[in-house]
Amino acid sequence: MRSCRVVLMLSGLLAVAASGVVRAEAGWWMERPMRLVQTNLREIDADMDLDVYIRDVKEVRADVVLFNVGGIVANYPTELEFHYRNTNMKGDLVGEVIKRLHAEGMRMIGRFDFSKINEALAAKRPEWLYVSEAGKTVNYNGQVHACINGGYQQEYLFKILGEAIDRYPLDGIFFNMIGYVTSDYSGNYHGVCQCDACRKRFKSYCGLDLPANRDAGNPVWGRYEQFKRETSDELFHRVNAFIKAKRKDIAICTYTAAGVDIIRKESNDDLGRWNYSATENVKTVMDVYTDKVVSNAAVHFPDYPFRHSAVSPHLTAVRLAENMAHGGWLDYYCIGPIQRQQDRAGLPVVKAVFGFHAENAKWLGNTDSAAQVCLVRGERAEYQGLFRILTENHIAFDIMDVGRLIGGGGPKGLDDYSMVVLPDVRNLSGDACARLDAWVRAGGRILATGQTAVSQLKSSGVGKMHKRHPQKKGTYLLASPGDKLRLGRERFELLEIIYLEGDLVEYETGKQTETMLGLIDDTMFGPPEKCYYRTVTETPGLLYSAYGKGGVATIPWSVGRHYNQRLHHAHNAVVAGTIEGLLEYEPKLMVETSPLIEVSHRRDRGGRFEWVALINHSGQNGTVYHAPVPVADVSIKLKADAKIKSARCLAGGKTLELSRGRNGSVECVLGKVDAFEIVVFEYD
Repeated sequence: MRSCRVVLMLSGLLAVAASGVVRAEAGWWMERPMRLVQTNLREIDADMDLDVYIRDVKEVRADVVLFNVGGIVANYPTELEFHYRNTNMKGDLVGEVIKRLHAEGMRMIGRFDFSKINEALAAKRPEWLYVSEAGKTVNYNGQVHACINGGYQQEYLFKILGEAIDRYPLDGIFFNMIGYVTSDYSGNYHGVCQCDACRKRFKSYCGLDLPANRDAGNPVWGRYEQFKRETSDELFHRVNAFIKAKRKDIAICTYTAAGVDIIRKESNDDLGRWNYSATENVKTVMDVYTDKVVSNAAVHFPDYPFRHSAVSPHLTAVRLAENMAHGGWLDYYCIGPIQRQQDRAGLPVVKAVFGFHAENAKWLGNTDSAAQVCLVRGERAEYQGLFRILTENHIAFDIMDVGRLIGGGGPKGLDDYSMVVLPDVRNLSGDACARLDAWVRAGGRILATGQTAVSQLKSSGVGKMHKRHPQKKGTYLLASPGDKLRLGRERFELLEIIYLEGDLVEYETGKQTETMLGLIDDTMFGPPEKCYYRTVTETPGLLYSAYGKGGVATIPWSVGRHYNQRLHHAHNAVVAGTIEGLLEYEPKLMVETSPLIEVSHRRDRGGRFEWVALINHSGQNGTVYHAPVPVADVSIKLKADAKIKSARCLAGGKTLELSRGRNGSVECVLGKVDAFEIVVFEYD
């Protein structure tokens, strides 16, 4: 089997990237992005043809298989009393499959689900079970919900794990449905668990009675939310210690970060409404952790009730391409083995992208983000809108929480960025403000939107809030000729007015603060004869303050939320004009092409090359994904970290002609981008 392995340094403990990023190398999962296939088996699949099963995963070019081992159903001859054995199984399914996978050079991650227990076993141990707010257990298709604080998950799961690990050379263990599961597969919410174990543990935790229902207004609710986080993390740290004591080379994988080596995420039932699902899922791990990797599943089916149908193959292609473009594992998840899929529309796409990844492993294996911008995770709608605007303007960016950005511990820190975007980030500590101010003084740039706590930043040039202008109908902002000059006359050539559909905060300002985009709040909107305004106020919709060598731009309204909801060109123009005009952001990478091309910029940890990934989103029409329309004449201008000797298209298989600029940059033009392209710039 083909592989591309890095040479482990410092006795296999650390790999130091040319960029300065230090990533742990504790196990096989850190060596390179893998290609994982999860065939989530049903009980009836125990009799499948194993020769065909192995053939199919080989043809996909998978190097890791996620395979059902135990929990709800044991696919091996367990000897434990409270571990339900698959009655359709003859022999040892797990034992036979892992032997065959290893013989083919593939790894196996065992899947376990301890969230439910077979009804016959559950009846014998009612103290293990989840109890709804109505005082009832939840039986779904013969499987009864277990409580995380009950004996099954707190104690018995270790017996099951121990038996499986001792019997089989598992390469990893995946846990499904972790934590406090309060809904069933039909989406019915059953409420806060009221079992005796939860009551006793919560009382011991904080001396309070367990809340009877979900009520954010209840002062106890905040303590309960904290209790859930801490007890869930505590269990996984115990699980980690148990597994690693047996074998340190077993990777632990699930949907949380605590005690985990591989963080699992899924791009599933959004049906393409948020077409950057995979990008976000991968970046929120790869941009944050140095000791974990991410496996984001491109889920085969549209939703739980339709698990046997496939989503559009072109949506699957986008999800897999986004995984690859941002340094994550490729991951495809379906119900049942590949040979029993009755909607196989997506399989050719999976084989094509997995095959491309395998053939180009030497370029895709060990890279880090080369982005100069950090988008902080703020209020969801505001953050998503700014995510879209940055992407559509081809600005490569990382994603991080403000605490990690300021506090360090991730692949990159504040000093690695030239611009930070704060989307409605209302909680900034004193230390964070001081650190951001010092960074701006040294040349950093901040774009703050919504109700970000800019009054706490000396660099912002604004004081306390003077007035809040609440949302009302018929409200606009007007770009004056001077504003258009500052924001870019070409971008605003045909645009003066920007509609406002939300609150606007007015701050006290000093003489050094520029104010732009005057508020219009007296527009009549009916009848047509009365559709005009009388006054443009001096209340600004955009502020800029130079501070030291840097500066801060404040958009004191939710421009990101506006764009996320309406996708209006004026809101995009305000953000893009602020970044280019006021903040004078000078990117190392410039891509001229359609806004429907997503861009990623990454560099080799060994200092040999960097590459630009291009993903074509042109096939999307609402929530439908069709084949993308090829986009021609894509121009790339790159000021690289080292002298570039060549550029090649991995998908197109062509070497590109390079022209060189005066500032050390190189430029090339691609003939076209089909579904995706990766352009490798190799150093001299």
